[in-house]
Amino acid sequence: MSGLDRAHYQLLLALQRRGTISAAANDLFITQSAASQRLREAERRFGYPLTIRSGRTVTLTPAAQRLAQAAHASERVLDSAEADARWLGSSREPALQLAVDVHDDCWWLPSVVAELDDDPHAAGVELVRSLAGDGLTMVLAARADAVISPNLATIAPTSLPLFDDPLVAVISTAHPLAHRAALTPEDFVDADYVTYGTAPLSGFEYETFFAPHRVWPKRILRIESISALLDVVGASLWTAVLPRWTVPPGHAVVTIPLDPSPPPISWSLVTRNLDDNPPLGAAASHLAAMLRNLIP
Repeated sequence: MSGLDRAHYQLLLALQRRGTISAAANDLFITQSAASQRLREAERRFGYPLTIRSGRTVTLTPAAQRLAQAAHASERVLDSAEADARWLGSSREPALQLAVDVHDDCWWLPSVVAELDDDPHAAGVELVRSLAGDGLTMVLAARADAVISPNLATIAPTSLPLFDDPLVAVISTAHPLAHRAALTPEDFVDADYVTYGTAPLSGFEYETFFAPHRVWPKRILRIESISALLDVVGASLWTAVLPRWTVPPGHAVVTIPLDPSPPPISWSLVTRNLDDNPPLGAAASHLAAMLRNLIP
């Protein structure tokens, strides 16, 4: 004995809702004779009557009512699954999954997306969120394809050099120090300071700017999002020291050189091994080349 098809369940729902064969057929956009034939086939497969007729009116048997109840719930699940599948099926495949942690003000992304869309041999780029400092871990575990990372080329499967970038002071255009040609460690002694990580990072401002002079800001606030951090700095008198490339043009902040100037930081596009996926490899090469050109 064969089970019922989805079309049989849809007919039972229509009969329960409308009460006649002709009205149910109209709902399903089939002829009355096709609906009657479908009902006979459902009853043949099920092995028991599914309807009770009274003139032109049709009601479901208790067994059919139970099937219709299950069909109603199943239809919602199937409709939702179909919508999800269409959404997933419409996404571009494959795509280079770029891990993004605190460096989340991706002002360069529109230019990258536009150029990759014009290259039939390259995949697109998707951003996947990672925890602070976890981007490289995601790449090494193949949970992401690439990450923009500092000073990590020696431990990465593949590393595409990007640029050497200086650390700069970042303050509001309304800050009293905004007119200065350079800022020293002593300028931060009485400052409220915001950073995306309070743990000292090799090569960054704690190690190369504050610690050698034994000078630190009086108050430190952590915001693990450069996008949000820049909003805070631009709207207040809080100060920050950031890699220059992470500060997009057009923000309500100014960047000011540090004195003494810390050594620049080398940035790379670190990727997993993409030899087995030429479209992703092409996207990674494109992305690296564009970042080199977009960021001075």
